[in-house]
Amino acid sequence: MNKRSMKEYRIWKGMKARCYAPSFRDSYYQQDGIQVCDRWRNDFNAFLADMGSIPGPEYSIERIDLYGDYCPENCKWIPMRDQMKNRRNVPVYEYAGERHCLKEWSTILGFNLSRVRGRIRRGCSFDDAIKEDLYKRQVVIRGVSKTVKEWCQVFNLNTGNIYSRIHRRWSKEDAILMDQNKVVIH
Repeated sequence: MNKRSMKEYRIWKGMKARCYAPSFRDSYYQQDGIQVCDRWRNDFNAFLADMGSIPGPEYSIERIDLYGDYCPENCKWIPMRDQMKNRRNVPVYEYAGERHCLKEWSTILGFNLSRVRGRIRRGCSFDDAIKEDLYKRQVVIRGVSKTVKEWCQVFNLNTGNIYSRIHRRWSKEDAILMDQNKVVIH
């Protein structure tokens, strides 16, 4: 087989281009000084001997340490869907002693990805963002338990204003009771 038609060869050429080609001068590979090890830099057969054949068409090369060089100890074949998670622009969150990207956490913990992503964009910490729906939880005021929406109905409050206060990190009780301190619940 002609090596130019091999996917491994195209990956080897692309790896070298990212590290050395003038057209990639502004890439983080060159800015961070990421190199291809001497053994692989000019020897495709050495690269292929160390990496082995690619396991399937959906695989690509991954550097285990994103800041490390291309070398046998730092590279492996990985499915492209998994490689997309190991990028510098994909935030990783730590929770319960494990580190995963948001999409992985949504699968593991079963939360709504869009909702949690939106909460994080609005400034919530990861730990707060993954909690159950902030507005459906019960709020206890003077011994009575109701949802935020129900309290808004009791006190004739604008729910949008209350939710806005909660987004600005007010406690639910303070958001609801700000103007209601004189009201007595029977």
